Amino acid sequence: MSPWITKRLDRIAIQSACRSVRGHPAPPTTVGQVPSLDFGRLREEPSAASVKFGPGHSFHFPSPLHSPSSRNNRVGGKLYQGRGDPGENRPAVILLHGWNGEYGYWCHFPLLARRLAWRGMTAVMIEMPYHGSRKPRGGAVRNFLSGDLAHMMSATRQAVADIRALVGWLERQGHSPIAFWGMSLGAWLGGLAASIDARLSHGVLVTPVPRIDRAIQTLEFCRHIRASMEGLGISIEELNLQAHPPRGPSGNFLVVEGRYDLFAPAETIEELWRAWGKPEIWRVKHGHISVLLSVPVMEATGRWLSGRLMDRTQSSR
Repeated sequence: MSPWITKRLDRIAIQSACRSVRGHPAPPTTVGQVPSLDFGRLREEPSAASVKFGPGHSFHFPSPLHSPSSRNNRVGGKLYQGRGDPGENRPAVILLHGWNGEYGYWCHFPLLARRLAWRGMTAVMIEMPYHGSRKPRGGAVRNFLSGDLAHMMSATRQAVADIRALVGWLERQGHSPIAFWGMSLGAWLGGLAASIDARLSHGVLVTPVPRIDRAIQTLEFCRHIRASMEGLGISIEELNLQAHPPRGPSGNFLVVEGRYDLFAPAETIEELWRAWGKPEIWRVKHGHISVLLSVPVMEATGRWLSGRLMDRTQSSR
């Protein structure tokens, strides 16, 4: 795909994002009250999710971390069982959508999940905090990102806890190995979870945003976050994925870099690649958005997961 088209798609997405993130009066913050991701709390292992199934492929479970919104505290998802003997253990892949990625969750992910299931892997997709059915109907903060830094940190902790609770449930069902396939925000969150939880032994990060500090300083839709940080001397380097390598071997992870990405420039992906011990990396001629529309890239990623997860499962029998 031509650089002009890929960058044009990214610019349209950035303009749309600017309309979705609105400024609002955030609680006053002083230097002594700087919000933190609190990795000590993040490392606390949540109980396995108490999953309840609904019609079709749908399920839900209560989030292990509570927010002020009851809607946001109910994690929705869908599960597609891998083909084969229902009694045999099989790998599982957790699909993690991007920020404001409801369309991808509703329309794109079911297609990916069915392809993964056809290859013999159980595919699970969940809604991230403040997305889809979890988005509050009222209140000052209805988005994952906002000028309220404490809210953003809390949403991040909740997302990681949700992922790990689902990993615990999959482990109890006998699934092994367990991987994540994340897009953009979902890739960042999956990477954070894998840096804490060794049970997430494999992962695919499609156009992750590894330098959160740079994104906040340069992207227009982060202007409200920048405004809330002015004059406080806040450092958010702890959010950068480079500082949090995965617990599993680097060879179990794949990074997909968009050469024309306007959200996460290629040089930031290269920094992540080096910091994570140089896992496999695909440098594709796409932007942040166009890569998600690429059938060849998505199919190749499914084959990569199948090769890593299915081969490992069969060799352990």
